[in-house]
Order: sequence, then structure tokens, then C-alpha cells
Amino acid sequence: MGSRLMHLALGKTLAQKLGLSDRFIVGSLLPDAVEGERKRQVNTHFIALFDDDKYKWFDSTAFYELYKDEIKADPLYLGYYFHLISDNVFRRIFYLDMGLISRRGDKRLFEEFYHDYNILNSMIEKEYSLDKAPQVLQEYSDIKINSIYHFDMDKLMRDIDIDLSSHYEGQLIHFDMDTVRCFVQRSCELCISELSAMAQGRHAYDRYDMAIENRYQKRENEK
Repeated sequence: MGSRLMHLALGKTLAQKLGLSDRFIVGSLLPDAVEGERKRQVNTHFIALFDDDKYKWFDSTAFYELYKDEIKADPLYLGYYFHLISDNVFRRIFYLDMGLISRRGDKRLFEEFYHDYNILNSMIEKEYSLDKAPQVLQEYSDIKINSIYHFDMDKLMRDIDIDLSSHYEGQLIHFDMDTVRCFVQRSCELCISELSAMAQGRHAYDRYDMAIENRYQKRENEK
């Protein structure tokens, strides 16, 4: 959903707020460490439908149930978990808040997104002081999370370094830095709330909260 640098900005912001290391930031980037043509096949974002396919979301709770112990013990898994939560936040921002629900499923829309991502990279780098990709330790190649997909972490970090060094000119179509700030702020708030909820054996959200279809249908019914 959000660009690599949006997730890097969020990961760094959360790491600073929570006193976590680069290991957390690497985890917060991992779901995107998949080549484009493989994304739907391997489903590293845990995309799921529910209630007779009426609703769609990034099923962060499914990831939580698989890796509950690791999430509590290892910042890498916590970062991955928070990435999935934040992609639900991002989906709500661009489909509902930005009014793009009518273009849902339009391939051109995603081409326009990536156009904006490229232009925004240098702005995000400056705003969040992103000077380099987080350090990847060798041990990451053997961790349990690779049962989801054998993540090429080195390539991911090379891609991020390219994002950080690239400077594109052009007119933004949909996003601007206010969108990025909104994504980071809302995601931070929800992820920190979720951390507190986890300590009490519950979640700070549910799948109906996260599914845009739920909120969209409510708005339509109110007209």
C-alpha cells in the first residue's frame, strides 16, 4: 500500500517512540520485500476476504495468531505486524478520506500512485531524516518468518537506498506530504494503542474497523 519510504518513515518514527532498534525497522519493511509479480502468489500482506467476500482487509490478526510469541519477544516480528496494521490505515486514507473509492480496481490508479511515490521520495527523505537503509544482519536469513516467503532482505535494502538517492521531478496527482504525515501519525497512534492492548490480552481494533467496505456502506446508507 504505502511506499517503501513511507513505511521506513513510519518504522523509524515508531522505533524512536518505543526505543526499538533497526531490527524493528527491518521487520516493518519486510512485507514489501517481494518482487511485484510474486505479491499476489505469496500474500506476504495477509490479504483476506470475510463475510461472504463482502469485506477485505490486511489480516493482521492472522499474522498475530501465527507469530504471537515472536511478536512479543522479537522486534522484527512486531515491525512486520505493525506494517500490516498500517496498510489497513493507508487503505482507509486513500479510498475513503481521499475519495478514491470509485476508482477501486483501476490499474491506472496504481500507476498514478507510483508516479507520486517516486516524486515524494526525496521529500520524505528530508522530512524524516532518512539517510540510509537499516542494517541487515546475517542471522536474518535463517529466521522462522521466512516460512511465509524467503525474503531477500539485502535486495530490499538496496531498493531502499535507490529510493533514497533518487530525485524525480513532476506534478503530484494524488498524494502530498500531508498525506504522508497523516499516514505516519494515524498509524503510530493505532500501533501504540495496539501495543497497550496486547499487554491486556486483546486488540485495539477488529476487522470491521479496518475494512473500508464497512465504513463506505455506512456512509452510503446515511445519504
